[in-house]
Amino acid sequence: MNYLKITAYIICLACVSACGSRLLTVHKIDVQQGNALDIEMVEKIELGMNKEQVKYVLGSPLITDSFHPDRWDYIYLFTPGYGEQQRRQLTLTFDRNEVIDIVKSNIVKDDIASIEENEDSEEKDEDKLSEREKKEQEEAEAQAETLREALDTNKNPE
Repeated sequence: MNYLKITAYIICLACVSACGSRLLTVHKIDVQQGNALDIEMVEKIELGMNKEQVKYVLGSPLITDSFHPDRWDYIYLFTPGYGEQQRRQLTLTFDRNEVIDIVKSNIVKDDIASIEENEDSEEKDEDKLSEREKKEQEEAEAQAETLREALDTNKNPE
């Protein structure tokens, strides 16, 4: 009778710990919106460049304000399926068709390429677990060991 209780407890514990991992969740896609901005592209923009040169390097701006036609805003949003949203913004101000001001916000090296590389390596190494999953697995193993010890003491009462 005790074996049945302990076995049921171990099965319940394994099911509960499996629900906490991402193994049984729905796949969420990465969403990219706006103009992709990385440090290499932004460093090419210099004061004194005209609008055509800027369009050649960065593409058309996402926002051109009708009240301020000499201000271009490039905005990039990246929302990974699992993780925090990243926002990058570049604001260029023109005077007489030349860049006079550059305002950067959260412009970093291209994270998307590194994210794609990580996804490829995760597909290759499916056995690789996150730190949280490893910790949960260790806790489950420790609880299973405690249950085995309790089972042995109940089995052999001395």
